Amino acid sequence: MKDDASYTVLLFHSVDDRDRLSLKNLGNIRPDVFEKICGLLKLEFDVISLRELVDLVSDGGERGKRFLSVTFDDGPKSYASVAAPVMAARGIPSTCFLITDYIGDGAIYWRYLYNYCIHALRGKELAGLISAEYGAPLKEEEVISFTRRHYGRDKNKRIMEGIARSIVSEEEYRAREKDLFLSSGDIEVLKKDPLVAFGIHTRTHPVMSGLSGAEIADELSGSMAFYRDRIEDGVPMFSVPFGRMYKDYDERTVFSALDFSIDVILSAYGGRNESGQPAYNIRRVPVNAALLGNGVEQFVRSLRDIKVAAEYLDAEKRLAEAVKRRKSAKDTARIQ
Repeated sequence: MKDDASYTVLLFHSVDDRDRLSLKNLGNIRPDVFEKICGLLKLEFDVISLRELVDLVSDGGERGKRFLSVTFDDGPKSYASVAAPVMAARGIPSTCFLITDYIGDGAIYWRYLYNYCIHALRGKELAGLISAEYGAPLKEEEVISFTRRHYGRDKNKRIMEGIARSIVSEEEYRAREKDLFLSSGDIEVLKKDPLVAFGIHTRTHPVMSGLSGAEIADELSGSMAFYRDRIEDGVPMFSVPFGRMYKDYDERTVFSALDFSIDVILSAYGGRNESGQPAYNIRRVPVNAALLGNGVEQFVRSLRDIKVAAEYLDAEKRLAEAVKRRKSAKDTARIQ
């Protein structure tokens, strides 16, 4: 009988014991904590691959079963060095969503660079650079929240150039904060692991709501080109940067992904999935210090019935209506 199953997708970032300023307070989980989480997940859930879970969400699962999948965003170096081996020892499959321009530390991730400045006690200067670009007085403690709400590609580029001139040079930053992302060699090794799958997380991890339609398409098309050249010749799953619906992204990102035939799109605002959840909006639970505050055991138990905030239920309805209108318009155009 197919009914009453639940489908939870966890979102991790780095699993790193290095005291990197770039990673501090940005969702990094210590390896010993991650090992404990993995052990408990195997006891509490049927842990399956993300692709299997998405298929079951559409088709339904065995009555009363609790399915769970593990995902990683960004493509951190620690996915290869720490997380994948821990999961392999327990037979846990996972999917890693790559910020494709940052593979091998090719480009500097703006979010990590900002975080580095803050924890290197240069946050006041960073706030000044951001304030000058956006024309808004900004305090040091407001940098992280402000840059989640406001994003412009050109402004961000100029801020990073200002950081290189007046706070930390690119050479010094790279020397201090190297090996943040998977290398090409790491990816080649991981591709051989049957428990590992890859997806895309855009080229540069922008706040998608701050981009034009053309810029959204560029982020996706560039990332897809990398995927087809380096991973496999197919259509990847896509996790939206930051992932808060109608805050970090809106229907334009979803529509652009659908135009590229991407049918599995993952958000990051919490809540488990129920049967019938649309594949273009698979919910994920970000694993962070706040959720782990009462201990790993309590966190894993809480996943049995983790809820979606009411504001996101309203946002999901809004998105579903937008997708429906778009499909109707396309169907009408084809008939005419």
